[in-house]
Amino acid sequence: MICKVIIPSWSYWKNPMKLQPLWELYYATLIRQSFTSLEVKVEDLRDKKKIFDPESADIFFFWLMKSADADEVYEISKKIKLQNSKALTIIGGTHADHMSAQTLENCDCVLQGTAEDTLKEVISNFIKQKEKTKGIIQKVKINKFNEFDFPRRDFIEKEKIVNNLHFEKYGGVVGTGAYFSRGCSFSCRFCVYNNPPVFEYNSFEKITNEIEYLKKKYGVEGINLRDEVCIPVNKKIAVPYLEAIGKQNIIWRGQTVPLGSEELLKIASQTGLKELALGIESVDSDMVLEISNKPSKSIANNIKYIELCRKYGIKVKVCLIFGLPGESKNVLKKTIDFLDSVKPDYVAVSGFAPVPGSPFYQNPKKYGIKHIYDDLSQHAHLLYRFDEDEDSGLPFEYESTTPFGKSLSRDEIIFNIKEVQKYLREREMSY
Repeated sequence: MICKVIIPSWSYWKNPMKLQPLWELYYATLIRQSFTSLEVKVEDLRDKKKIFDPESADIFFFWLMKSADADEVYEISKKIKLQNSKALTIIGGTHADHMSAQTLENCDCVLQGTAEDTLKEVISNFIKQKEKTKGIIQKVKINKFNEFDFPRRDFIEKEKIVNNLHFEKYGGVVGTGAYFSRGCSFSCRFCVYNNPPVFEYNSFEKITNEIEYLKKKYGVEGINLRDEVCIPVNKKIAVPYLEAIGKQNIIWRGQTVPLGSEELLKIASQTGLKELALGIESVDSDMVLEISNKPSKSIANNIKYIELCRKYGIKVKVCLIFGLPGESKNVLKKTIDFLDSVKPDYVAVSGFAPVPGSPFYQNPKKYGIKHIYDDLSQHAHLLYRFDEDEDSGLPFEYESTTPFGKSLSRDEIIFNIKEVQKYLREREMSY
């Protein structure tokens, strides 16, 4: 019996091969370790040469994290049901959590939550009884990330695991991605990745084992840490977590919120941390940060954290979102003035997307959103982020007057994004 874990094409990325399909590899590892009778394969549809065969497996599993992948996953799953009706199709992930009924229309079984135990239960029932578990299955118990093994990478080719793009600004060393934690305890209103709604950190031992595996098998010298917050705010958790990374003699980068003590930044810098991507999101006003429920609370706090990073030699990549509720007509000038003054090393600019499941999506009228587009492929935050031809992002329109004042039109938001992108490219501040 064959089980296939499917990686969607990630068509919204300019280079979908740059990042690694870590959650697909994580669940493929879990299935392989749990069922010795199953042959577990990973089907990578980012590879344009691959032609998907709906009859190539008995079980198909999709981890549907991003809403922008939903239409593609739905189409593939429906094709399986039509051409291979005996096969079991399972979909889990963040999008499936928030759009469970819609997702179930396109597969046999939807798993809610982090789903390790429910996934094993559904597969076990199918193997033993040859019967499909159907419907929306809620998690039986609260699983902890550290209870399960780290993802093995041998399901796909080595060149899809390592590359020199993660650290192109740092000598192009052999790098890859990893997660050392799962979930987020913050509740930014544009985000849906606080599932679980707490941070679940790996142990010192598990972090050590994964890095040693990546170094020995793939020659990894640098890790792009994909955690929602890569430096734990809690010192008791942060110190052993950072020490586990530091003992491995690698360099690393990650994203975080501009919170936490100077002491932790200093320790992180000593463990090989080269760069932090900071979710600043907007420099228009503190009101925009408050509306978005950003934990850093103010532009002044964000600037202070950037200065601390500089003090310890950590480069800063500022992440901005244009089009957030409450944004003013002066946002372009304020942003350019901020960049001229603060001079971050790098900047990533995205267009706002009220993704399914987020508070902005759930209650649009409260935030002055007139209409949200049904085309899920547009819910990707990536409008013109990497290429002038990209059109994934801004899948909505504001009322002309919102609870926070006059709104910007979609064309005005797009103009602002293009102007800032031009500014960044002229100064080689984007990548």
